[in-house]
Amino acid sequence: MNKLISNKIKYSQMRILIVDDDEDDYIIINALLAEALGTVGSVVWAHSYDHALEKIEQDDFDFYFIDNRLGAKLGLGLIAEIKQKFNISPPIIMLSGVDDHQTDLAAMELGADDYLIKSQLTAPLLERTIRYLLRDKTLESRLRKLAHFDSLTGLYNRSIFNEFLSSCLEQSIRFDQKFALVTLDLDKFKLINDNYGHPAGDQLLTKVASRLKNALRRSDVVARLGGDEFSIILKDVKHDNDFVKLVENLIALFQAPFQINSKPVNITTSMGIAIFPNDSHTAEGLVSNSDMAMYQAKDEGRNTFSFYNQKLHRETKLKHELEVQLIEALHNDELLLFYQPVISLINNSVSSYEALLRWPNSNGGMHNTEEFITIAEESSLILEIGNWVFNQACKQLKLWQQEGIHNRKVSINISAHQFNSDHFTNMVEAYIIEYPDLASSLVFELTERKSLANTEENINKLQRLSQLGITFSVDDFGIGHSSLSYLRAFPMSIIKIDRSITSRILESTEDLALSKAIIAIGEALNMDVIAEGVEINDITTKLKELGCPRAQGYLYSRPLPVEELEAWLNKFEKTHDPIN
Repeated sequence: MNKLISNKIKYSQMRILIVDDDEDDYIIINALLAEALGTVGSVVWAHSYDHALEKIEQDDFDFYFIDNRLGAKLGLGLIAEIKQKFNISPPIIMLSGVDDHQTDLAAMELGADDYLIKSQLTAPLLERTIRYLLRDKTLESRLRKLAHFDSLTGLYNRSIFNEFLSSCLEQSIRFDQKFALVTLDLDKFKLINDNYGHPAGDQLLTKVASRLKNALRRSDVVARLGGDEFSIILKDVKHDNDFVKLVENLIALFQAPFQINSKPVNITTSMGIAIFPNDSHTAEGLVSNSDMAMYQAKDEGRNTFSFYNQKLHRETKLKHELEVQLIEALHNDELLLFYQPVISLINNSVSSYEALLRWPNSNGGMHNTEEFITIAEESSLILEIGNWVFNQACKQLKLWQQEGIHNRKVSINISAHQFNSDHFTNMVEAYIIEYPDLASSLVFELTERKSLANTEENINKLQRLSQLGITFSVDDFGIGHSSLSYLRAFPMSIIKIDRSITSRILESTEDLALSKAIIAIGEALNMDVIAEGVEINDITTKLKELGCPRAQGYLYSRPLPVEELEAWLNKFEKTHDPIN
């Protein structure tokens, strides 16, 4: 009796799909199911092959009844669609109006679980068939778990992972896609077993598996191959540098200690990465190469990763070292702000200054700004650097105001990442509320290279700051994909023509036409226009002819430390008579 009640409860939650192009047959089958099972969760009817395909793609069902004759198409084709969707598909019963032995065999071959003749259907037959098939599927699921899953961690085991790897390889070849195979080994795991015992070691492996599984994307696959060795397939990645970010995220999972027997235990990992198709075109080659790369990571001191591709490996290591040095420079206050003047072409005066970040190197020169800003933008470091730049520029503006200089405007480059963080907008608002006189002296430059999403939230943030008196400009205008959308959606007041356009207006008719168009847009929208990258007098002359109001570049001055600014300004004013 208890078993019967248990089955009724199970049936009451069941979702069934009936695929039949004859509505009368659907009504009969539905009525027989109600008689056989009592109340079921839901019975859905698909009246055609295409309708069934749509239902199979959109929803998951616990049981499928499929008529073989569906107009001009055969229901046999739907079996493959269902099988492809599930690791273990729910039971599939093929229905037919005739007793056809060949169709019966074909259905079983494709993966159907039973073949029933419509005219022979009864409620007891349906109940018994459904009960047996559900029992068989439960057993199949248990056996599959034993065959395909690691009993300790619940991750895939080596056997099924190798199948996934082969399948991923075939798919990547067919669709010309990249993927990476990562071999991960825990550093000095033997010491955990020796010091804490094997049960503690097993507990650690389980917790490592849990962190890996929770951190990976849905498209990725992770397995425990044995001992303390894990393998990961990273899919859906277009560029090699994206693999770097994913692997760095995996390394970061081991920064926090693991709680083993209520005690914090620290462990690190060494990872080796082989990329298809860069490093091998075979599964065996990828496994071998990722193993070699993992041992290279161990040789380099552990707690790191290594790419089999040595060029990528060197580039990654250099970037990582530079990022560490940049963090130290930021915390040790080694960064500097230089200022480059912006000149009015209308009256020959200095109209504003752009604050530009500089980082001195150990050779007495400067690090490549584009290079280290790119590294910062690939991590959350850009937020901290952006805050530093804003605070330094504001300090300088306050110093000038204390000296009686109130007419200087300073523009600051703002990353889209900063506006994606609520902290930056809130910090600026708090600062301006405390020092309201600074707002009219600040210009925030939004670059098109890293575009800001046109969302209601971002528009609201910019408008809030604009209402405080801060001016906005579009930097690098003309080279991105969202120039006009920026002007339409955001409260912009200034357009900066990118240096790659300005520098070629004397030799390129296209760049000359672009410059004319941008200046015309500025005039039509009542926006100021600044031409960047001006290095020779002939370009200044041409810009004046075009009616460009302002310019910036090495012709006037390179970016200068603040202590050299006054001397330059005195010299500039002596050699450039203002035009009234």
